[in-house]
Amino acid sequence: MDEILKHGVFWINGNLTAINSTLLISLLAVGTILSLLIFYLAWHNLATRTWTPIMCLAGFLIPLIVHGDGNILKSLIIGYIFIIAGASFSVQALRFS
Repeated sequence: MDEILKHGVFWINGNLTAINSTLLISLLAVGTILSLLIFYLAWHNLATRTWTPIMCLAGFLIPLIVHGDGNILKSLIIGYIFIIAGASFSVQALRFS
């Protein structure tokens, strides 16, 4: 109980200031490329022209670029919020075009 009170519920041991997982880095890089490709394909067609895939692109880039106060988990959470919001807005924008 003392450890939970000392560090909080979401304490993770290790280096919280950098992404050390090659799988996570590769998933973020693939997501960045796919969202850029979706943006290009949506922008190329005049009927489906929309800026919403850029939100997904920003969501994938935030954990790779921004480190904030040194805790990588905060930037991952903010990035995933951008990814989910951008994806849902993109689906709605592309569906009703």
